[in-house]
Amino acid sequence: MAVICALSCLAFAAQAGAAYDPLGGGQTKLVLDKGFASFLKHDGVTLAAKAGARKQGFTYLLGVSGGALDPTTGKGEIDNQGSLLFGAGPRQIPFRGITVKTKHSPLIAKVGGSQLKVATSSGLSFTREGFASCFTARALKLSEKAATRLNKKLRPEVRFSQGQLLGTLIAKAQPRLVTIKEADRATLSFDAAFLAKLESLFVSVNPIHPAEHLGADYTFPIVIGGAIAPDGAEGTLRTGGAVELLQLGAGQLFWQEFWLDLGAHAESAEADLEPTPAFPGKVGRSAIFAVAGGSVASDAKGRTISASGIGLTLTPASAAQLNTSFAGGKEAFRAGEAAGVLSFAAVGQ
Repeated sequence: MAVICALSCLAFAAQAGAAYDPLGGGQTKLVLDKGFASFLKHDGVTLAAKAGARKQGFTYLLGVSGGALDPTTGKGEIDNQGSLLFGAGPRQIPFRGITVKTKHSPLIAKVGGSQLKVATSSGLSFTREGFASCFTARALKLSEKAATRLNKKLRPEVRFSQGQLLGTLIAKAQPRLVTIKEADRATLSFDAAFLAKLESLFVSVNPIHPAEHLGADYTFPIVIGGAIAPDGAEGTLRTGGAVELLQLGAGQLFWQEFWLDLGAHAESAEADLEPTPAFPGKVGRSAIFAVAGGSVASDAKGRTISASGIGLTLTPASAAQLNTSFAGGKEAFRAGEAAGVLSFAAVGQ
């Protein structure tokens, strides 16, 4: 049993440390070794940048288009736009779909319809620069399959060879979404008029642990499972805890585990209307607040994303839940009614 528990703990730890951030920008540089550039020139072979790739001297630049990286371990892959075209007279061979993998064979491309390991490297390094991840592969050496494919297609006078020094690869990738750590709290400050209306219906608003409150401010711990863009334009922030809205002798409404969807401009929660069978019970997750306004600030050095002044208004779903639970079905609450203001400070992994 002890062995099983230990293995379970190790598996959990491995999963917890393998949070891959989807990538949304950046640049990959392939800097040719001067010896390789000289070899190409004397062999009558050209290397052109195509389909959005750019050439600057001995350097080839490709924009990062996708992929995913775990910034804590440096594991993952980086997809790039553009292609590289080897040519010798009328004979050409394009390297498309260029991907960087943070492995011994870091440079991958589609050549002639199949994926090919282009080069290997024993000089791999990885660093973090704010939200960005920087992967470097030094002393790239041409693979046997790449050399064979180039020789077959181009038929150069001096043949390419396995282990031939190609150059250095530097890929700096920006995340589209940053995985959020279990740290800090989000604050929901309920609107005074909204609280007054609930009080007029003898409804109390109570935090359910680990939620807490002081006056109109309710705080909720930020939990794992969320990922948001550094500029706050998209992604989901997840929080734990719940609020209970209670009308003694009548309805009881729970809003559990608030999730802020920045792209959809909505905050959702798991709703539970009690007691049953008088009320529906658990009705699942729905958007209970529409989201508008607010300001977002990012600190790349500290890898934090914070927001303040996010306005919350009732949605048709939450207005219906409140009316069902506390107003006998009458329209005491309406969609679009101000419910409060949200703020948070999230920490990226």
